[in-house]
Amino acid sequence: MRPCKIFCHILAVVLAMAGLLAGSTGCGAGSGEEGGKRTLTVLAASSLTDAFGELERRFEREHPGVEVRQSFAASSVLLVQIQQGARADVFASADLEKMREAEKEGLVFGEPEVFARNRLVILVPKDNPADISGYRDLGEQGVRLVLPNKEVPAAEYAARSLEKASRVYGGDFQRRVLSNLVSREADVRAAVNRVALGDADATFAYASDVTPGIRDRVRVVEVPERFNVVATYPIAVLESSRHPRLAREWVGLVTGREGQRVLKKWGFEPARWESKEENAGSS
Repeated sequence: MRPCKIFCHILAVVLAMAGLLAGSTGCGAGSGEEGGKRTLTVLAASSLTDAFGELERRFEREHPGVEVRQSFAASSVLLVQIQQGARADVFASADLEKMREAEKEGLVFGEPEVFARNRLVILVPKDNPADISGYRDLGEQGVRLVLPNKEVPAAEYAARSLEKASRVYGGDFQRRVLSNLVSREADVRAAVNRVALGDADATFAYASDVTPGIRDRVRVVEVPERFNVVATYPIAVLESSRHPRLAREWVGLVTGREGQRVLKKWGFEPARWESKEENAGSS
């Protein structure tokens, strides 16, 4: 083979290898983080919409040239999207089990971190037409109850809560409550909106779902502590991340002091960073 052809052949192989490396989808270096506007894609549980929306604006201010695109839905729906090959950088779930499933399937890079917790409340319309004043009233005939789809974490937590209540209110209490179910919604925010609009008499929701946008249209009925269920929220960088360094920085923001402050502002129970001043004020 002539020297020129040999050189051209070697050059072609080198360029081909460089192209393969540039197209790599793993979480190592060289995953396309240089040059041009970068997009960080975050898949997050619908209950995180407001808190993560605020953190998105902060992250973009601190990272010129970066756009954060967030998709909010039920954690179960997001998990299916990831399993089916949806390209994203970060997954934030409202349920440990959904994250563990992603982890078992090799879809998560590194160790997931718990960043927040949440508790159940019952929401009713402001005028409360079903006259619901306590948990037990959910079993009264004629109450129009809405819940998220069964596989949605909020619905799973509600079912566990009803099981606890049935030990006190009678073995048929859960059956009586669920006999009042008039619809299943895509996620917890959709169920909350049905109640806020007056299309239903009650739903189970997270404490963080009582946002300024609906606060004047609903009433909160507390779930007794013995019947409540604590929702645990984990976050992780995905194995398919195109921008793993940025993804880790987003996780750092969420789990850090500022992220925890924002989560607390929006009704979550932060997982860490409670200051001495906050502890002293609550004692």
